[in-house]
Amino acid sequence: MKRGFTLIEMMIVVAVLVTLMAMTFRLSDIGADTEARTTTIARMQRLENALSGFHAAFGCYPPVKLHGNRSLENQERSINWSNEGEAWRWVREVCKSQPLGCRFPFPPGANGQISEAIKELSDYVREASTMDEYKDTFRDENTKNWANAGFMSSAENTVESRLSGKKDQVLWSEMKLFQYGVMSFLLPRYLVMMGGNKNYYDDGGSGGFAQWSQNNQKPSDPFTGYPIEWGYVYDWVQSYVNNNEKMDEKVMKLRMMPSQAACARWLPNLEGICKCNRDVTLFGVHIKSSHWRDAGIFDGMGIERLVPALMDTCFSPDNGNSYTDQYLLDEVTVQDGWGREFYYYSRSPYQSYTLWSSGPDGRTFPPWISRDNLQSSARGDSAGSSEADRAAQWTRDDIIQLSN
Repeated sequence: MKRGFTLIEMMIVVAVLVTLMAMTFRLSDIGADTEARTTTIARMQRLENALSGFHAAFGCYPPVKLHGNRSLENQERSINWSNEGEAWRWVREVCKSQPLGCRFPFPPGANGQISEAIKELSDYVREASTMDEYKDTFRDENTKNWANAGFMSSAENTVESRLSGKKDQVLWSEMKLFQYGVMSFLLPRYLVMMGGNKNYYDDGGSGGFAQWSQNNQKPSDPFTGYPIEWGYVYDWVQSYVNNNEKMDEKVMKLRMMPSQAACARWLPNLEGICKCNRDVTLFGVHIKSSHWRDAGIFDGMGIERLVPALMDTCFSPDNGNSYTDQYLLDEVTVQDGWGREFYYYSRSPYQSYTLWSSGPDGRTFPPWISRDNLQSSARGDSAGSSEADRAAQWTRDDIIQLSN
């Protein structure tokens, strides 16, 4: 007669299985973390190669202008360091004051209206915000209001007219139409960023936007040496894009411009590591990454990742204070192995730089702020966590690359 398992024996078996499962998941986590760390270091090395190429060509590292405040003390209000989420939002903006990625307007659709893809994306997010399936993603009231308002109203020309009223503004705090981060220097800027409506760039009768014209030196015709109006360069870019890079005189001139042609020297280092929303091939180099963490906003990523990605590139002419008349910016950047954008810091005269990843915890701290002057709760200066404690905690797992 067979004897069945006793309760104790069953409990022992269950305990062993649970232990084995825990070990398996732990090993899986370790493997995933190792892969992310390897990817991060490999991409940092390739970015370093590209930055070295830029320095060799122009005598400095990318001179990225400030797109935000670099000081913690000059914020509109004091930071509550005991609230980690609130403190991180402030610190993250400071860390991104010299952004890595570049941002720029999406190409217009038919009749100058916003593209059908953005309309579909807006409708998809708005519909998802009403479904129980995604209630966790939209549990925050701010996120829900943003989704319901949509971000395609530039199709009604409201954004266009309000942006035109600010076209003489250059400061990023006054208008967010372009972001000239590191990638805008490492990539042939005209080929990548000149995709929005022509009047953002044109120096003709309509007048271009100061944020473009005052941050870009007018190029010269490589055949004649004479200065070229931005409207002509825009037409050449459209010829390049619409004819699938088919070589004609316009495309040849575009590719021969020194500022654009120089990028071909280090472009192979950027092959397959860039997050972007469209397949981009520049001088024969395909830069878009196929890694799922680098999915662009049109690449069918999960709604839980899609929403923050969209919110991060969505702006309003009223400095983000209004959900109406929002507009969406395209981008090209490089992310670490955990799917987060790298950070960059270089001080004038741009002869050195710091490139770093926030590591697996996604938190970091500005490397230019001296830790010695930070307040520490260990000294009894404040109750709970303070800036010194947060800086030590958030930078513990950072991966940092300094220039040679």
